[in-house]
Amino acid sequence: MLARMEGTPLRSVPASLPGPVNPVHALAQVERALPDLVPEARRALALVGLGLRPRAEAAGELGVSAPELSRLLAVARKALRRTVAQLPAGGWCERAERLISDRMDGTLAPAGEARLDSHLLGCERCATHEQRLVQAHDLLVEAYLETHPPKPALATAAAPVAELRVVEPSTESMASPRVWHLAFVIGLLLALAAVVLALLAVTGAVHVP
Repeated sequence: MLARMEGTPLRSVPASLPGPVNPVHALAQVERALPDLVPEARRALALVGLGLRPRAEAAGELGVSAPELSRLLAVARKALRRTVAQLPAGGWCERAERLISDRMDGTLAPAGEARLDSHLLGCERCATHEQRLVQAHDLLVEAYLETHPPKPALATAAAPVAELRVVEPSTESMASPRVWHLAFVIGLLLALAAVVLALLAVTGAVHVP
């Protein structure tokens, strides 16, 4: 949607990688982009932000609770946003940043969504944070693709389909049976004629010299 609907701020859709991601490669990419980030937050961002792992799966792999994973991702994404823009912080904005992070992963409850949208309408700073965060995320995805370009899909050659063709018999092959058939009929007629003549001769109806 390019227009605002019912007062909801316009939001960009973060880019995503086209296929499965090697978690080791994803972590290495996050480490290059955010070398000063705490390791737990780096791993969280690599698994969920780049690898698109479900949060429940990532939390189990990291051995943390769902709220702790939410906090780690918010920390990582704030650091990621700072790579493209520095913004003042304070008040409810810290809470809003966490809600923005949750919304990026599709885990924000409707009530939180409503509170966040209400805050973004009156807070240019947080609206800018969301825009810059998406921009930084997209740059991270682009950097990963430059380092690990997707492999082209192997062209699968279709098995040749046997072509059924009706072979028209040649004129020569068609003529040969006809000649033999005609010769057979003529021979049969001559034989019958000979038999008839023989019978007639026996009965005396025909004089055979």
